[in-house]
Amino acid sequence: MASPEAVSAIFPMTRLFDLVIFDEASQCFAEQGIPAMYRGRQIVITGDKMQLSPFDLYKVRWEEDFEDNTDASLEVDSLLDLASQYLMQVQLRGHYRSQSLDLIDFSNQHFYKGKLTLLPDKRILDRKQPAISYIKVNGVWAKQVNDEEAIRVVELVKQLLLEQPDKSIGIVSFNARQQEHILDKLEIFAHQEQVSLPQSLFVKNIENVQGDERDVIIFSIAYAPDEKGKMNHHFGSLNTLKGENRLNVAITRAREKICVVTSIWPQQLKVEDTKNEGPKIFRKYLEYALQVSEAAFRPAQTTRQSHSLDWYLKDKIKQFDFESQHTLDLVEEMPFADLTVKAGNEYLGLILTDDELYHESISIKDMHVFTPFTLAAKNWKFMGIHSREYWHDKNAVKDRLLRFVPE
Repeated sequence: MASPEAVSAIFPMTRLFDLVIFDEASQCFAEQGIPAMYRGRQIVITGDKMQLSPFDLYKVRWEEDFEDNTDASLEVDSLLDLASQYLMQVQLRGHYRSQSLDLIDFSNQHFYKGKLTLLPDKRILDRKQPAISYIKVNGVWAKQVNDEEAIRVVELVKQLLLEQPDKSIGIVSFNARQQEHILDKLEIFAHQEQVSLPQSLFVKNIENVQGDERDVIIFSIAYAPDEKGKMNHHFGSLNTLKGENRLNVAITRAREKICVVTSIWPQQLKVEDTKNEGPKIFRKYLEYALQVSEAAFRPAQTTRQSHSLDWYLKDKIKQFDFESQHTLDLVEEMPFADLTVKAGNEYLGLILTDDELYHESISIKDMHVFTPFTLAAKNWKFMGIHSREYWHDKNAVKDRLLRFVPE
C-alpha cells in the first residue's frame, strides 16, 4: 500500500504489478495517478463523485506560459473524473456502514438518486429510537466560535464515556476555529476529571473527515446569530462550488448515532438566493435531522412503475381480505423488500416477490442465496411469493401468509 506519489518515486516504470487499485480516487489529482497506473497490468479505480475533490491550497498544477493544446477530456481535476471518461463504470449499491436507514436516507435521496441499498438489523428498528438527535442550545457566534455548543459537546462526550464506554466517538465541527475550541474544552475536561480520553476519539473539521467512521458522530454546527442577533449566512466551504459534497461526507460517518448540536432552527437559514447548492442542502439536512429526532422519519420509497398495475404481484397480495382477527398492514415501506408486514407500528416480517426488485437483482444467486442469507443474519423473518404460486392457487398463498404471521 502506497500513495501515488510514493509509487512514482520508488518503483520502476514497468508493468511491475498484476493489479493496481486506487482508493478514494476522487481526492487524487489525475496527473498524480497516471504514473502509478503505468506500473500495473490491470487497474481498478474506486471513488465517489459525491465526496471531496482533490484540494491543495499551495499546489500549482499547471504552468501558464505555454500554448495549451490539451484535449478537453483531460481537463479534469481528479483521477476518478478522468477514469469515468474512458473506463467501464460499475456502481456499488450496497451500503454497510450505517446501521439505521435514517442515518443514510438523506444522502441516498439527495446525492445518490435513491440507488443505495441498506438492510438494517431488525433488532435496531424494534428499539424505535431515532438515530439522529437534534440538540438545540442558546449559543452565539463570536470570534468564529460558539462556546455554548463546545460546552454541550463535551457534556455529550462525558455522558457517552460513562454510559456507553464501548462506543467510539467522533466530533465534527463546521470550521477550524470551532474544532480547536472543542479540543481545548476536552483537554480541560480530561485534566479536571483526571480521565484519559480514548484514542479512538477524534475532533476534526468538515474538510478532513473523509475516510473516518465512528459509532457516534457529534456535530457542532457553530454558526449562529451574533450578540446583536444578526445571522451571517456564510458557511465557510459549504458556500463554495460542490460544498454540498463536504456535507455528504460528514453526515455519512456514523455507524449508529448522530448528535447535531446547534444554536439555530432550520427556518433561520435564509439560503434561497445563494449561488451554490451547499447552503440549501445544509438547511434541508437540518430539517431532516429535526424530523428524525422527533420520530417522524419514514423511509423514502423509490417508485417503480415500469408496467401496468395488473403486472405487479405485490398489488394483488395487498388486495387480500384478511379476517378481522388479523389486523395486518401490507405496506411498501422498506426499500429492500416488496412488502413489509406490520401490525400497528410493529414490524412482523418481509415479503419478497418476483416483481421488479427480483428482476433488478444482479444475479439469480444474489436473489436466491445472498438476499435470504443477509435477511436471516439481520434477524428479519421473511417469505417469498412468486407469480406462478398466486395464479395456481391464490387461496393457498393467502393461507401461507396467515401462517407466516403470528396470531
